[in-house]
Amino acid sequence: MISHKLSDLQFISSEEALRMRYLELGRSGIKVSKVGLGTWQIGSSYWGWEREFNRDSAIGVIKTALDCGINFIDTAEAYGGGLSETIIGEAIEDVREDVIIATKVSPNHLSYRGVKKSLKQSLKRLKTKYVDLYQVHWPNPLIPIRETMRTMEELVDEGKVKAIGVSNFSLGRLRKAREVLKKHDIVSNQIEYNFLRRNPEKELIPYCQKEGLTVIAYSPLAQGLLTGKYGPGKMPNEFFRRAFIYVRYGKIGEITNLVEVLKEISSRKGASISQIALSWVLRHSNVVAIPGAKREEHVKQNAESAELELSNKELEMLEKFLPKH
Repeated sequence: MISHKLSDLQFISSEEALRMRYLELGRSGIKVSKVGLGTWQIGSSYWGWEREFNRDSAIGVIKTALDCGINFIDTAEAYGGGLSETIIGEAIEDVREDVIIATKVSPNHLSYRGVKKSLKQSLKRLKTKYVDLYQVHWPNPLIPIRETMRTMEELVDEGKVKAIGVSNFSLGRLRKAREVLKKHDIVSNQIEYNFLRRNPEKELIPYCQKEGLTVIAYSPLAQGLLTGKYGPGKMPNEFFRRAFIYVRYGKIGEITNLVEVLKEISSRKGASISQIALSWVLRHSNVVAIPGAKREEHVKQNAESAELELSNKELEMLEKFLPKH
């Protein structure tokens, strides 16, 4: 039971909402929707591929996202062994120029030849001549960052990549990667950021804001924990998915009070729990969220979160139950 009186909070009704918001990806001139679409789950049996959703439903999700004003789709060569890229390519082939595609090169492919080969294969799967944002998926200390980033610059010069990004880079690694670039700066860093993973608020998000870089938040709903779908005694059936959540976020019971607060705030605002959680992530002006979705109705809900605004009172209430960063 929540001890604080939520009735005293100042709620901003969803009727006051704006339409989908967009921001510039770093200083690239590329405009992306504040809510994008993550496609980690496409093609992966771990996340229910061919059991909970399939090729047709994935294409439906992508097209619904575009209809909702989402123009930013994130993928990677590693997702579904390339199947994620392939399905995206099929879904957007006729509207390619209206979509901002971001993909990633895997950490074991960060040599000069590896990056070049990976992009060539990604472009083929995506059925496109270029990607808007090409990201280093994870840093690899065994391959010189200079070699990787200079290769990325070469791809920009060749017109195969419009902008350079990184993913899962600490502040120190991000600075180092920027230092070795000669002509084209990094425009974004993709990191895990949600109610339960707040460490980026210490230094990384402020640094990126100061430097004009965009933060792309993946897992903004903490693998479903912040949707109200899971909780103590109610977890995914698959062992891998259960283990993944426990290892990543610890004791599930500790977030029960937080979910209860989310439920009460969402009820007051006529929104879903996930929309409140996404709105909290999006409160930073330089942050874009890329939640995944298996159903078209979930995409619509996610897109609508860009319209929501949390009041200071609501943010203060949430802060009382959030893990300290």
